[in-house]
Amino acid sequence: MKYSSLILVFLSKLFGETNAEVCLPKCQPYVSTTRSFSKCTFTFEVDLHAGELGYYKVKECPDMGTNPTLGIQKGVSYIFDQADISNYMHPLGLAYYPDGAHREVDELEPGISPPDSLSDCASSNSCPAPMYIREGIYLGKYSNDETISEVTGDEDFGLDVYEPEFFYPITDWAGAGRYSISLKFDVDDFEDDIFYFCHIHAGMNGRIKFIDENNNVLKSEDYPDQPYTYDVISSFDEECGTYNLSPFQLPNEQCPSTFVCDAPEGSLGSYSKCYDAMNCAMMQGMTTNVDDEISLFMHQMIPHHQNAVNMAKALLKTRKLKCDDVTEETDDCALEVILREIINGQNHQIQTMQAILEAGDYKSENDCVVEMTSTTVKGITSGAKRTSFISAILTFVLGLMPFLM
Repeated sequence: MKYSSLILVFLSKLFGETNAEVCLPKCQPYVSTTRSFSKCTFTFEVDLHAGELGYYKVKECPDMGTNPTLGIQKGVSYIFDQADISNYMHPLGLAYYPDGAHREVDELEPGISPPDSLSDCASSNSCPAPMYIREGIYLGKYSNDETISEVTGDEDFGLDVYEPEFFYPITDWAGAGRYSISLKFDVDDFEDDIFYFCHIHAGMNGRIKFIDENNNVLKSEDYPDQPYTYDVISSFDEECGTYNLSPFQLPNEQCPSTFVCDAPEGSLGSYSKCYDAMNCAMMQGMTTNVDDEISLFMHQMIPHHQNAVNMAKALLKTRKLKCDDVTEETDDCALEVILREIINGQNHQIQTMQAILEAGDYKSENDCVVEMTSTTVKGITSGAKRTSFISAILTFVLGLMPFLM
């Protein structure tokens, strides 16, 4: 081991863990009539191309990628800013376990004490909970933060107003003002990790660790465990802005030779290949067996929706649309509204249908393999099958030759 490594090990033992893996907020001092305090902000955005659903990223930590682990101190007020347009249909929640409401586990709510804590805060509805805010106006009644609202115990912390508004049409949501949540965690005998997650889409959570006043992590072990891994994007999907299309690039024996005709060379030709792959994926996904009417609808509709989502993501990735404000009445903004509503709305519908399939004891998939035969497009035999078609004609003509001579 090198001397520098030995020194780092010694210093970590002496002074505690370092925090290279923890995202820290931007903090500003405030002074009220009674005391001074700090307000610390994590500015949230959603990278819609980072996975099937998209993943959160935090502006204060651009080098930490998506779903960074946040660091927060006990008793300090934190703002989770969701004003960016990419947060549409992604209202944040906070929970003691991954994915919160999606897995029916304990969330941070006024009436839920932290796991294994001796605090009796639940009896007075005063446990740590997010306080949901729109345009600077608190939407609930509960408060453990006098800088936002008079401290009081109550079941209402604003979520029942905040979350439904993220289902509004995107122009109404964007025009309603800046959305954010505030958190002050003030139970001292709890040090496990907590999680931020999306209340509408499952599988987007990130971890939050508690730190001391010197920004040292109180508990370095990741606990509780996260039950899944994040999506990994292939180089092809990264270029296209899509998800899981690499296996469906042409040529493919279950698809025609092309879906986009006469594509030119260069960037537009490369963009067209993304459409070839996404349409091939949908074509294969929509060739299914049938067991009953309900599951057939969902087995067909899920790949149909996935195609729409990938198509919308691909166009958004090109940055061809010039729209700084989706409430502006321009053609580019009208189209960007459509793209963002397709991506977030249909992804939510996909997860809903997948949940129905699972809960109803249906098959999650019911695929069947249908190889291309003499499929034609506008009377032209497609793909590699064109060669076999021509070969068949030649064979037929050659077979007639002895009778014609």
